[in-house]
Amino acid sequence: MIVGPLKSNIQASVIMLVFLSILAWASTFAFINLDSSLINYKEHILYYYFFGGELSFTLNQIITLIIILIGAFFVNFLCIEQEITSKTNYLPAFFYILLAFSSATKNSIEPILLANLFLLPSLYFLINSYRQDYALAEFFKAGLFMGLASFFCIHYIIVFPLSFISLIILRAFNWREWIVLLLGLITPLYIYLSICYLTSEDYFAVFGMIKEATSSIQKPIVSEYYFGFIFIIILSFGFALIRYLSNGFGNKVKTKKTKYVLLWMLLFCLIIMLFEQVSDMILLPCIIPLSIFIGDYLAEIKQLKIANTLLIIIIGTFTIIYLHALGII
Repeated sequence: MIVGPLKSNIQASVIMLVFLSILAWASTFAFINLDSSLINYKEHILYYYFFGGELSFTLNQIITLIIILIGAFFVNFLCIEQEITSKTNYLPAFFYILLAFSSATKNSIEPILLANLFLLPSLYFLINSYRQDYALAEFFKAGLFMGLASFFCIHYIIVFPLSFISLIILRAFNWREWIVLLLGLITPLYIYLSICYLTSEDYFAVFGMIKEATSSIQKPIVSEYYFGFIFIIILSFGFALIRYLSNGFGNKVKTKKTKYVLLWMLLFCLIIMLFEQVSDMILLPCIIPLSIFIGDYLAEIKQLKIANTLLIIIIGTFTIIYLHALGII
């Protein structure tokens, strides 16, 4: 019913994904006006520079829709080009859209979704280095994009070690590759400090922001309306992990290694969840690995009735979130 077209029919998949995005996006105009004034985005330096001003509600919605669609495209492009999933399917993009719209704070653009547009290319370049004889350029670009991602969401500094763990998983040790990757990571920071120095600004303030952003760990806040959605997402990932452990992480060595990288990424993203202050954003830091793992798992289920049933339950719990945001329940 839903899973079948998303994993076998390209035309139907594109239509369904666009329809889902437009439907979820259009309904946001009826959302309760949620106050996001208490959220401080100054530590997200480039995000605050480009989007920290007063933007109209409609413009925020349009930019959010574009960001989510591009992010979903990047996720599926990554899965197909780097052979993360065993088959060509659009379920990872479907779950990326679903998880992205699970956030009900609509007065501002979510920094994590914007930072993902830089984190995804970083992952692509890291994975693309597998079995390349000369991949220094790939590592510099991977570090550069991950460094830029942290300027749109400063909490992504937590994910920096993933770059070096990916090197250990994907390639034999080469000190030049580690140095080039490190140079790519610090290049955005170096450019920012240089600009601050030339403009006579306090260029040491960024280190204070980093310290403050990465030291305010607290217990995650979860609304009761999100319990069902969070539970079924965790359950689906659990099923996927059990399947991987029993049947293997893929038929190709590259696919296996890539999924190990994504598991490490999920671990670091779980740490980022401790920094989020809004209940409806708790799953957003894990949106990339979760959408890929769950999408791949559903695509591998041979009995479509089981896959569709699980997907319908996920959509049902997602609907509860939307009904709550609309003020119906």
